[in-house]
Amino acid sequence: MQYRNPWGLIRVGRLLEDLDSLAGNIAFEHCLPAAQLPLLVTASVDEIELLHPISIERNITMSGQVVYTGSSSLDIQMQLVQEQYEGVPSLTAIFSFVHLDPVTKRPAPVAQLLPRTAAEQALFATRQALSERRRLARKAGAGLDACQPSQEAWAWMAPLLAQARRIHELPAVAENADSGIAMHLTSLQNAFVCQPQQQNTRGRIFGGYLMRRAYELGFATAYCFAGSRPIFVRVEQVTFTKPVSVGDLLRLRSWVVHTVQPDAQLFVDVTASVTQPELGDSSVSNTFSFVFEVQAKPAEAETPAVASTDSPPGTARPGRVLRQVIPTTVEDAMRKHRAVLAAEQA
Repeated sequence: MQYRNPWGLIRVGRLLEDLDSLAGNIAFEHCLPAAQLPLLVTASVDEIELLHPISIERNITMSGQVVYTGSSSLDIQMQLVQEQYEGVPSLTAIFSFVHLDPVTKRPAPVAQLLPRTAAEQALFATRQALSERRRLARKAGAGLDACQPSQEAWAWMAPLLAQARRIHELPAVAENADSGIAMHLTSLQNAFVCQPQQQNTRGRIFGGYLMRRAYELGFATAYCFAGSRPIFVRVEQVTFTKPVSVGDLLRLRSWVVHTVQPDAQLFVDVTASVTQPELGDSSVSNTFSFVFEVQAKPAEAETPAVASTDSPPGTARPGRVLRQVIPTTVEDAMRKHRAVLAAEQA
């Protein structure tokens, strides 16, 4: 019953949790044998994409394999398959892990992968190129304010921030005042203390558990914004900036950052922050980006059978008209800019 949601459909958050656990096991086995048990941390999740609707009434096969290794990192490609699609994956994902030395906690070498087939070599090269771009981006940003937008981003954001200022100062006469909504007004949040039941062998909180909690808040945010039960489309990206430990007070905050018509898609960001009230301090531990889709009339009117088999993302009935989300701060504008770029590349 833990995989069934209130509407009789599959709980996507539980699948995210299981994907992370299996990917971690695959990475762990790749790093064996070793003098000590491997210490692996989830670095990022590039994309989790739903290709076919997942039926809770059918068996699910989840598998994965190492597709790229760097000096101390490794990427795991995951697939979820159901028999009705004749071996074609219903969901795909790529998880990136970093292998650390158990004593020094510094990056440690991993056994190198030797791709053999043309497909394996092509995927290896793609992941290698992405890893190199990220390395150069980190190097370029060293010592700089990572939140400082580029000149191109500034040029894109300036009109939106000007529009937000007009709507705030002159709401009665500003254009799009009725169709737009300030991003901060779409936000939801919650907070909880991390319990021992969610810890891994190193005393840290499982990344999959954090993904599930973030997904469920993101789902609720999309639900409140759209006025109709959303359909999961994909996870754009998940980043793991710092570990979360047992006993940490974790705050999750979400925003609808962008909407796309006519597909009626919503981009929702969730940020997790470890909060230390005693010190008056809070720092971001994770960021999550989700994409949902809503339909022309409330999904509650559908039967579970229809919703689970006949409404895959991208093939739903014409979407609802969603309000434009308007950023009112530079930070919000950067969130929207990232979502717009992701939507253009999808």
